[in-house]
Amino acid sequence: MKKLIFIFTIFFMVFTKNILAQENFIKIGITKSQNVSKIHFDNQNMSVGYGKDYNFFQKANLNSTYGFDIKFIKKDFVRLSDLFLSYEDALNKANQIKDAFPMLENDSWKVYINGFNNIDEAKKYIIDNNIMADAIKTNYSLGIYSENSLLMGYTGDSYSLQFKNDTSRICLNGNFYRNVIQINTINDKLSAINIINIEEYLYGVIPSEMPSSWHIEALKAQAVAARNYTYSNLSLHSKEGFDLCDTIHCQVYNGTLIEKDSTTRAVNETQNLMAYYDNKIINAVYSSSNGGYSENSENVWNNREEYLRAIKDENEEGAKIWEKSFTFDEITNLAGNIGTVNEIILEKDSKTNRAVSLKLIGDLGEKILQKEEIRNFFSKSSKGSLDSRMFDIKQAVSTNKNDLCNKIYAINKDNTYNLDIKKAYYVSSKGEILKNDINYILDKNSNIYLFTDIYSDKNFDSSSSINNQNNIQTIKRINTNTITFFGKGWGHGVGMSQYGANSLAKKGYKFDEILKYYYTGIEIK
Repeated sequence: MKKLIFIFTIFFMVFTKNILAQENFIKIGITKSQNVSKIHFDNQNMSVGYGKDYNFFQKANLNSTYGFDIKFIKKDFVRLSDLFLSYEDALNKANQIKDAFPMLENDSWKVYINGFNNIDEAKKYIIDNNIMADAIKTNYSLGIYSENSLLMGYTGDSYSLQFKNDTSRICLNGNFYRNVIQINTINDKLSAINIINIEEYLYGVIPSEMPSSWHIEALKAQAVAARNYTYSNLSLHSKEGFDLCDTIHCQVYNGTLIEKDSTTRAVNETQNLMAYYDNKIINAVYSSSNGGYSENSENVWNNREEYLRAIKDENEEGAKIWEKSFTFDEITNLAGNIGTVNEIILEKDSKTNRAVSLKLIGDLGEKILQKEEIRNFFSKSSKGSLDSRMFDIKQAVSTNKNDLCNKIYAINKDNTYNLDIKKAYYVSSKGEILKNDINYILDKNSNIYLFTDIYSDKNFDSSSSINNQNNIQTIKRINTNTITFFGKGWGHGVGMSQYGANSLAKKGYKFDEILKYYYTGIEIK
């Protein structure tokens, strides 16, 4: 009976370990090696095998001073009937035959003969040489090459080809990765995926998402938030064969070269800790800067989460301030089939001061952008998408010397003009600020514009107006054709502000206090 209990205990421990191993590993799509025709590793030594349930099964050790190229083998094959126990056995046989090489078929070793243009040529080879073999049609088989020398091949539907380096890390695209690189095939393209323990994955995420020189408590808050985000979004790229990508679409992940002692410490000191709301893991989204007020989740992604509530945040030391200028003609081109855009109406949230609706009115129709559509609308422009939705829109007003004198200037003896309105700027026809002090000499022949703050002087430009009660702002096309977005913050603004987290840490907040500041009603465990 004791023996039976002991056996059951061992089985349970092994089974539990496998389950935990499966849960603690993640597949990261390496963007620079997605949908490519060749993948190159710079390592001189590689372990090659296949993967199943996040486990690596080594089948061969390869050496090359050049490194390794993985690409498709395009020709048809002859496959010998013999089955070999190891790569070395298959290689010894292959070395006796011209154009032969070891082929790993899922978990079995065979010897293939390469170089046939079609299946009939392969069949003729078998007959002419009187050998026990099959003619095999090309089916996206992979070849592992050292320069132009084919070291081995891989084919199979049950497992995935994987690479590992135990003495150093895998070098791919000039970067280094821990654990395993898996090669996925889709039609005639290759994709590289890093299979890695989640805690080690975070070693590369935290310094990619937050400066490693920042306060340790901010780094620890970032580590917990990133861990939460990881576990909450594991199926984000499931259709593509991996869990998360390595870009800002998910979380930025730059392998091992960017790892720093401070960020690794932050991960280790918060190991396995996560934020929970109502005993459920939260999706701890975060952004660089909220501009002074975070946002409710439903104002970005429609779904309301009680732990993602808008809060006033006055802790963003060094938060981003930005501006981008577009002509009405540029906006017309982006808008599509609504004709020439002559008017823009902006509606803002009265609490967070973020844009919730941007209406573009053209002579053939109108286009209404809502929530994050507003930022993404500009992504196809040369200037890129807007950095946040916390912005004002203003425009350059074409003027002449007499208008300036009559409206807001008094001429001096030295032919300069004293500016009576503090919030005004001289702007070129391209929307570039030329000068913002109180004196500027105007040349009658120069293409200079006065840029006014419509909040401080809304009556100056009759084509611009603002309804403060409803927080609606309207700007119409005028001669200058330029509209500028002046904004604060960087990102969607939901959840934790990274700049704010660092400012709170400097004020003495611990990492759990920072997280509870930005995520309403949570607990850390």
